[in-house]
Amino acid sequence: MICKYCNYEMKEGFIPTGGSVRWIPKGQSCDKLFFRGSKEKEGFRIGPLKLFGITKQPAWYCPNCDLILIVCKANTDKTIS
Repeated sequence: MICKYCNYEMKEGFIPTGGSVRWIPKGQSCDKLFFRGSKEKEGFRIGPLKLFGITKQPAWYCPNCDLILIVCKANTDKTIS
């Protein structure tokens, strides 16, 4: 994948998640133990919630920009134990 900022080749990889990685909009707090908010108002969980095991969320890294592009959808079939 080519970086949209600098046109450098990005490196394919993944972010290991178990449901604890979240995106929170500016101005919102992240003090909830169990996050169930909507994307638009309260942010969202990166990957599905898993009690055991880790989900691999596909991601690309640009070593030139130091930027990570991550697939944020909750459903993925790439899991590790």
